[in-house]
Amino acid sequence: MKRFLQITILSAFLFGIGLSSCNMPDNDVDPGILYTIAAETIEAENNRLASLTPPTPTATITPTATITPTATMTPTATIVPSPTWVNHAAGETEVLVLFYNDIAESYDDDPYYQWESEANVRKAEFEQQVRMLYELGYTSIGLSDLVKVLYEGGELPPRPVMFTFDSSQLGQYRNAYPILKKYGMKGNLMLVAAQIDTKNCLTSEQVKEMMADGWELGSSGYWGVDMINDPSKIGEEVGMSKNLLEEKFGVDIQVFAYPGGITDAEGKMASRVSANLYKAAFGKQRTIKQSMNNIFYLGRYEIMRGLTYGDFLTYLPWQEGEISQETMNWTIATPVPDAPVVGETPTTDEGAEGAEASPQTSP
Repeated sequence: MKRFLQITILSAFLFGIGLSSCNMPDNDVDPGILYTIAAETIEAENNRLASLTPPTPTATITPTATITPTATMTPTATIVPSPTWVNHAAGETEVLVLFYNDIAESYDDDPYYQWESEANVRKAEFEQQVRMLYELGYTSIGLSDLVKVLYEGGELPPRPVMFTFDSSQLGQYRNAYPILKKYGMKGNLMLVAAQIDTKNCLTSEQVKEMMADGWELGSSGYWGVDMINDPSKIGEEVGMSKNLLEEKFGVDIQVFAYPGGITDAEGKMASRVSANLYKAAFGKQRTIKQSMNNIFYLGRYEIMRGLTYGDFLTYLPWQEGEISQETMNWTIATPVPDAPVVGETPTTDEGAEGAEASPQTSP
């Protein structure tokens, strides 16, 4: 646009000069002067136009805002703390020890099964009891934990519970073992030595599998027979059982459980237990106070079939906490006797002396 104006002004000026030259009296005017005048005129016009036209503003570059990324917080995994174990001085402690004869519901679980026997705790009953202990914060321990604390002192969890099973029946593997494992618990097999690897009883491989999961072994006799009425059996029940179990499983058998939880008043059985280098023995008096003063007759709570939720709760020394409604309302089916098999007579384990098969009759 500016270039166009300059040409227009110059043309007009020259045209004017041309007109005026017609009136000029002579032709001796220097043409350079004319061009100089024209240039000055153009410059003056440019200045006038510049004063009238506002300058084009220079674009201001607005910087783009820099986005600072917000740090993404990675949530920290919630760590459920394990109970802090408590140190105990040697000599005495408090441990809830539970005594089960068998967790069985049929002859497949126990070759000596009697449906009406209170010794056969049902799976549903047992699981309800384990759930209660689990929800109240009990921690299972082994035989060696209790023995060590009593003799040397040591640590135990705040609410220690010990599950003991006084038989070698298959129900301990089929029923008790998976239920305890489900709740992160372990048990203790008080084995009847001669029953291992016999019909419907624990095999050596099953026992070793349970040991690999933290279960510990004790003895409940060789045949598990009554030593009260036949004291001549004491040596075999106490001594032979220990030797056989140690040879078979390669562990030190430290604890003996009197068959049925009963010992003689004279102390002959306890003396024989001590002489055979056991470190402790279990009776079945209801107490959690375990002491060197009763080291060969430690307390246990015998659990029988049909024990109600409320009655089991009264056995628990530590009841603070919350038990879920599901556990309180746990469904326990009414036991039904096995249907008799026509033409078949139940057989007993030929290795167990004095064992009799129960007739499968209706209640």
